[in-house]
Amino acid sequence: MDLSEKDAGYTVTLAIPDIARLADEELAPFARFRDGRWTAQTKALLAQFSTTKLDLNRGWASTREHWTCPCCKRGKAHIARVSSGGVLLCRLEYHHDHLADRAKRIFREHRPHGEDRETIIQVGRAENALMLLVERFEQTLICIDCNLAEGRAKLELAKEIDSDFTFTPAEIASFIGVKPNRFHEVDLEKAKAAWLLAREDVADRLDFTRRMAQRIASGRHRRQVAAGERLVSYLQDRDIVYDLFQRASPDKRHFGLANTIEARSTSYDSAGNSPKPKRKPRGDAPTEAEFAEIDRRNQEHKPWVLAGNNWSCPCCDRSKREICRKSNRGLWTAHIHRVCEFEPEENDDRLWRRRTHATSQIIIGSHANRLVCQDCRNIIAEVKRRTPGLTENNLTIDNVRLLAGAATPHVPHDVDWENAIMLALGNRPLIDAIDDYYEHRANAFDAAREVKELMEIGWPKQKARDVLGYEYAKANDIDLDEGDAHIDWLLDEAERHTNMDRLGM
Repeated sequence: MDLSEKDAGYTVTLAIPDIARLADEELAPFARFRDGRWTAQTKALLAQFSTTKLDLNRGWASTREHWTCPCCKRGKAHIARVSSGGVLLCRLEYHHDHLADRAKRIFREHRPHGEDRETIIQVGRAENALMLLVERFEQTLICIDCNLAEGRAKLELAKEIDSDFTFTPAEIASFIGVKPNRFHEVDLEKAKAAWLLAREDVADRLDFTRRMAQRIASGRHRRQVAAGERLVSYLQDRDIVYDLFQRASPDKRHFGLANTIEARSTSYDSAGNSPKPKRKPRGDAPTEAEFAEIDRRNQEHKPWVLAGNNWSCPCCDRSKREICRKSNRGLWTAHIHRVCEFEPEENDDRLWRRRTHATSQIIIGSHANRLVCQDCRNIIAEVKRRTPGLTENNLTIDNVRLLAGAATPHVPHDVDWENAIMLALGNRPLIDAIDDYYEHRANAFDAAREVKELMEIGWPKQKARDVLGYEYAKANDIDLDEGDAHIDWLLDEAERHTNMDRLGM
């Protein structure tokens, strides 16, 4: 794409390549210090492990080829490993301190309710500033196996350690056994010792958080807020150049080059850790009369009715008739259940805004209820039962589809439970993303509620929005225009999510 703009003293000519069409060797200059499915190292790893399937995420793509994990000290060539399903796993995950999540909840509990707008700004500023004193470590990129090891240690010690405790990268290093291209071994005694050493510090930080939240809510530690916009930093060449480039664009938009490069870099082939199990022998099918009776009984269950006559399970592809099977007592059973499925955010503007506060690489944009059969729902329930600490969201629809394998009509699924638990543990970034998603929804609904409450006391809608924009800008030390834009976006998000909820999504 060639763009140009002439003005009284300069000419800007842009030659923007079509990133999506560049050959792999031509892409490297546009993604210096980055990695992806297009690099020579990735191609060499695929050849080394004799596979064409690749699961390479944003964390891996955003770092250089010679990056090393801060916990296990392995380089990428020794982190990559092949699942027994034949997929090369190239995954790095963001590891953050869940103590900060607890601190946010404590501040929320002590946040004063009322019309004192200055207090709202002061509390917001103090909360942002104090997070650095509460967290035991800053968000850190670590390899998938260190992330899995930390999750396994916390689950095994769930009855002994604080639920919001997170092992630091240095603590993870103290209890893992490391081998190239393999899962880490976890020494639970050493993990427990790391927790015992940190326990007093964790309690002290939480106590500090509670005391500071109370003091700030009561009006102490106030810091005068400068009127108007914040001071702008010195102008840099890159600011001028980017502004000229953007003005030369016909629609005055962002170019989207970074998103395109990311799409070229990542790969999300199925990352199951084992091949699908063999098909079990087919079970007894109900007669026409028996199925009619099953259908009649299930009219009392809303999911069965909502599914309709042509439904098939999104996980195992079986129809209503095919999910019918006899219990151990010889009675026919067939049920359909709701399962929540979370969809990734694909809107560029929403992605950009959400990533500024996200704790996970995954950004969820919406959710919807899916109707699955009793046997697929049982996979989720059984993994949760076998591994205390996991939730029903630890397995995705795709995970269950993989675990169900070549599903057989009229019989329960034959499941590799060890593989199921490993898949669930590996979805920890998804759980963080779900938490981010629901917090975002709450923030959007809070903004809409505040505008409504201000309007109920006689304020025009525009004035209410302006006040919220000013508060957000001052609480987060950003430009006033950006504060207004953020509130407008939150109000749009509140409307979008409200409409989703009305549609039953």
